[in-house]
Amino acid sequence: MYVLKPLLFALALLAPATVQAQAWATREVCKVTSAEIDPQVLPDEVLASLRADAAKMPNPRGRFWRIQSPDGAVSHLWGTMHSNDPLILDLPVIVQKRISGARMVALEFDPVLSSRPAVQDLHERDLFRPVDSTYNFDNSGLDPLIVNWIRTRLEGLGWGRDAPDQLTLPFLVESLLSDPCDDFASGVVPDQDSLIQTLGAIAGNDIIGLESPEALTDYLKDPQNQGSALSILAVYGAYLDPISSTKNRATNFALYLQGETAVSRQWDRVTLTHIYGEDLADFYLQRSDDYLLNQRNKTFLQTALPDLQQGGVFMAIGSFHLPGEQGMIELLRQAGYTVSRIPLPGETPDAPARETLK
Repeated sequence: MYVLKPLLFALALLAPATVQAQAWATREVCKVTSAEIDPQVLPDEVLASLRADAAKMPNPRGRFWRIQSPDGAVSHLWGTMHSNDPLILDLPVIVQKRISGARMVALEFDPVLSSRPAVQDLHERDLFRPVDSTYNFDNSGLDPLIVNWIRTRLEGLGWGRDAPDQLTLPFLVESLLSDPCDDFASGVVPDQDSLIQTLGAIAGNDIIGLESPEALTDYLKDPQNQGSALSILAVYGAYLDPISSTKNRATNFALYLQGETAVSRQWDRVTLTHIYGEDLADFYLQRSDDYLLNQRNKTFLQTALPDLQQGGVFMAIGSFHLPGEQGMIELLRQAGYTVSRIPLPGETPDAPARETLK
C-alpha cells in the first residue's frame, strides 16, 4: 500500500545536513499539539513570496469543493492529507456529513483485497532484485546526500542500510511515499484517506478506487519509466531532510488546515531548489509531477466521470491533486462540470470572499 503524502519539511538550509534523516523522526519531534505557522520556519517575507507565487496557480486555496454536472447532479471533492496525526484526522463536521450522505466514496485506490488469491499475491510480490544482481544504489545517479538519507530511511523501517541495493526501484518509491511520522501508529490509527474509507463503509457507501493499487508499481517497473522512478526518489528523498524540531511539521499542518495548498507546493519547490539548484529541482519536480499528479489526475477523472454524472460521489484525493492547470478542479471544469469552493472554518478565504455553500 502506498500513499502520496503532502510534503512535511522546510527549507533545506534550516537543518544541518550531517544529521541522519531518520534520526529526527522520533515520537517527540513528530508530536504536534498546535498547528500554527512558525515565523522561524517561514518568516513573513518568505511566506509572502510563497503566497505571491501560489497566487499565479489556478485554484490555489481550498480543500472542499462542490461538483455539479451539466444535468445538475451534485458530488463533492475533498483534498486529503495522507497523515494519521489526530489534528489531520479531525475532519470538519460538514465533511463528515457529506461522507455519510454520499452514494459512493471514491479514493485514489481501494486497498481492500478482493479475494483470497489477492491476499496471496500481496505477500508474493517481487520486491527484490535477482539474487545474482550486482546493483549498487550509490551508482543510481542521485545526489550522494540523498542516497544516504534514503538508506537511513530504509534502515529506520527495519530493512537495513543495504536494502536499496537489493530492492526494486518501484518498491523503494513506495517506501518513500509514506510519512515517517506515521510509522509509530501504522496499522492501528488510519491515515486520513483510510479514515474516510472507513466512514464511508460504516455509512454503507459504495467504495471505488480511481486507479488500481498496483498502478504505481506497474508503471514504474517498465524500463522506459526508470527515469520517472529516479526523479520521484530524488524528490521524496529530498523531503527526508533531517529536522530536529516539530515546528516544521506544525507549520505544514497549519498550511493544510488553512487550505493553502498552492503555498505548500511552492514551499516544496523552494526546498528542492536549496538542495539541487533551480534547474535540477525543476527537472526532478516536473518529471515527478508529470506522473504522480498530472497523468494520475487524468486517470482519476476518467474513472470517476460515469458516477459523477449520476451525482452523490464523495471524491477524496491528495490535496496536491487539486490546484494548478492540470489539477482536478480545472480538469472537471474542462469536462463541463461546475466546481465551486466550500470554505471551511479556519481556512484562508478567497478574495473577494465567497458565500459559504451547503
